[in-house]
Parts: sequence; structure tokens; C-alpha cells
Amino acid sequence: MSGRADGAVLRIGREAVEHALPGEQVEAFVARGTDSQIIVREQTVEAVTHSDSGGVGVRVVVDGRVGFAHTSGFGRAALAQVVADARDNARHTDRQGPVGLPGPDGTAAADIDLWSQDCVETGFGTKVALCRELERLVTASPAVRGVKSVRWGDAAAESAVVSTEGVASYSRRTSCFLSTYVLGTVETGGTSTATGHTVARAPAGLDLPGAAREALGALPLSVSGLPRSQVLPVLFDPAVTAAFLTVVCDVLHRRPVRGRGQAFGAEEPGAPVASPHVTLVDDPTDPLSFGAARYDAEGMATRRNILIDRGRAAHRLHDSSSAGRAGAASNGAAVRAGYKSLPRAAARALSLMPGGLDRSALIAGVSHGFLVQSISGLAAGTDPLRGSFSAAASGRMIRNGEPAEYVPHCTLASTLTDALGDISATGADVRAFPGQAKGMTVLIGRMSLGTR
Repeated sequence: MSGRADGAVLRIGREAVEHALPGEQVEAFVARGTDSQIIVREQTVEAVTHSDSGGVGVRVVVDGRVGFAHTSGFGRAALAQVVADARDNARHTDRQGPVGLPGPDGTAAADIDLWSQDCVETGFGTKVALCRELERLVTASPAVRGVKSVRWGDAAAESAVVSTEGVASYSRRTSCFLSTYVLGTVETGGTSTATGHTVARAPAGLDLPGAAREALGALPLSVSGLPRSQVLPVLFDPAVTAAFLTVVCDVLHRRPVRGRGQAFGAEEPGAPVASPHVTLVDDPTDPLSFGAARYDAEGMATRRNILIDRGRAAHRLHDSSSAGRAGAASNGAAVRAGYKSLPRAAARALSLMPGGLDRSALIAGVSHGFLVQSISGLAAGTDPLRGSFSAAASGRMIRNGEPAEYVPHCTLASTLTDALGDISATGADVRAFPGQAKGMTVLIGRMSLGTR
């Protein structure tokens, strides 16, 4: 794409839809964008990547059949061909019952601006200088013996959805980040690691001192022997909470498997599914969320949806297809993996409603527990039917209300139902992260910690 989001994607979408035949519903999703990354180590640029992408995905609905095709071309011939290909694909699919493309439902799009021209126009030299400055900030600490890497990343994207049903939406957004991976030496020997990062819509919003403090604050100075396996209270760091919420929502919105009984998340609205401390919302209209968007991937205006309300099941997220199966209406929750994919229902900007205590107060209230600072394998380790999960984690023991020795590797195990039901407090330290969820410190009353 050019240095400016000029809205040409909307014109391209309209040109594609002009090829619709009588009796057809046609939708064009047009997207283009750029992203770049820089890796700096010891004040030297080690790697630079830059990519441009773009294309058109077309959906044709005719006689109860749905066809899809995509192209990376934006010319008139390419647009005519991709519509013809989608039409031909529809002829070779089974009828899917009452299917159709959505039309505008009267919901006004949020008045939010997610684009920064400064992000697009920031030069290579400025990006490298910011990387070097973050590296200087962390290496100034005697606790740091080296920096594995400092990474810069930025992205700019624009998209449009146009259909024969009256949809004509346009969206654009930018983002940038800096992260650092630092190495330290523990008192008992060996190497410890920690990370810190900062994310914003524009470089001026990046908090380099904050990223450095995050990395230095998470760098353990001592590692003791592994604790015994036990069931104990755990605290999730904000980044861990964000990862947990993403998995919870993904499992909640999986299509049920026939013949397998009731899956996790299949409860009717109003049924208890979590602690009364839990209110989970998906709010893409919040510009502070990095998954924010004015329109969803079908061109519907996004809106705030409450998924769990004070511990009880509330609304489910729907695109037009899932809404049709459920006898409901789309609530602006369609997402795509890109122009090569069909839409599906999913969250964009998850968050728990925050509580009144900050992180230090939550830790101070735990006499014996475990602070989870990183987690991996959570999505792969979750059974979507039963909701049970097991994931690798690291963090610090909590003793008498204070963070104590570092635990470099352990396993956390529970079920999503039990974990949600055992949440006894949510912190006030809300943080936005890249991806589809915000996080804050969360206290869970019971969870299994395995070390052997």
C-alpha cells in the first residue's frame, strides 16, 4: 500500500460487486497493508524485514449455496475473474439451508480513529534509534549481563467490505511496538531471562522506560529448588490473563461436536459459568484495545458485547453464518485471517471488568501462592470439549504476601470452569496487549501446580 490509506480499497470492492448477476448476493472483502520488523543487538542492526500484502476475497451466495474465491490482483480483469470463480465454486457446493449475506442493521459505527500517519512516516533511522535507546535503558542495570535482542515492529492496514446487500464499510489502523529480551545472572549460578514491551498506535505513544522497568522487574535474582506439587492460590500477570481470556473465548465459540454431549460454554444464557467477580466483555469500540475496529469482517458496525455478566452466561458472538444457525442476528463479531479466508465469529477486544485493588495489594493478600509470570502451550493444552487444560509456566512463589523464589518451570492444570469459578479478585492494573485481549492481575483461589 502507499504511505497513505487513501480508501482505494472501497472503490475496488465496489468494482468487484458490479459483476454480480441477478439473483446473486455478492460480497467483496478488500485488504492491503504493510509491516516491518527490526532486530537490534549490542547497538547493531541484526535483521530487517518488510512486507506488503493485499488482495480481494469474494463470497457469492446463490440458491442456498456459498462459493468463495480470492485474488491478489486489483485490476478489472482480476476482479471479474475472481467473482466468476466464486460463482463457479458455489455451483459445486451443497445447499446450506437459509444462508445469506448480512445487510446494515442500523447500528452506527463507533467514532474512533485507529490510524496514525506518524507511524507510517517514521523513518528507519528513528526506529533503530528507539531500539538502541531501549537497549541502553536495560543494560544500565547491574542485574543485566546482556540483551538477547531488542525488536521493533510496525504495521499499517486498511480494508473495505462491499456487498449487494447495501454494505460499504472502510477501516484502517496502525500499530507499533518495542520489546526486549534480557539476560541476567542468578545468585545460585546460571542464567535468568525476562522480557518487557510497549505497544502504541504511533511511536510517540511508546513507553521505553516502562518497557525497561517491566523487564528488570521480572528478572529473577535467585532460583531455588523446585517446590513440591500442590494445589494453591495463583495470581496471573496481566499478559497471562490476556492469554487465558483468549483461550476461554475461543473455546466458548467453537461449533459443538455432534454426539459428544454438552461442551464447555454450551450453557444457556443466565446459567452460572464463573465466579460473580467475572464480567467478560468484548468491546472493539474501545480505542485502547489493539483489536479495536469500527467494522467487523462482514462490514457490520462493531459493538460492545457482554459474554459473561457477573458470573452468568450472557451473549454469544455471531457473524452472519453462526447467527443463521442459531436463529439469531449478527452482533458485529465477524473476523478473518485475511482476504484469503471466510469470516467466522470471534472476539477482537476482550477484557474482564477490573476490580479496585492494584497488583501489589492482591499479592499482599496471599500468604502462600504462586505468581504466574509466563505461560506457554495453553491453547494446545486445552480440551475444547471438557475445558480441561495443562500448560507450562514460570513465575515466583508468594510467601507472606511477598514475591519469593523464582520457579523456572512448572505445570499448571485445571479446567476452564474451575478456573473461572475460582476467580476471587480482578486487579485495577488493566493493560493492553497485541492481539484480542487486555489483561490485568487476577487472583484464582485454587489451581494445581506440578513440578515433578
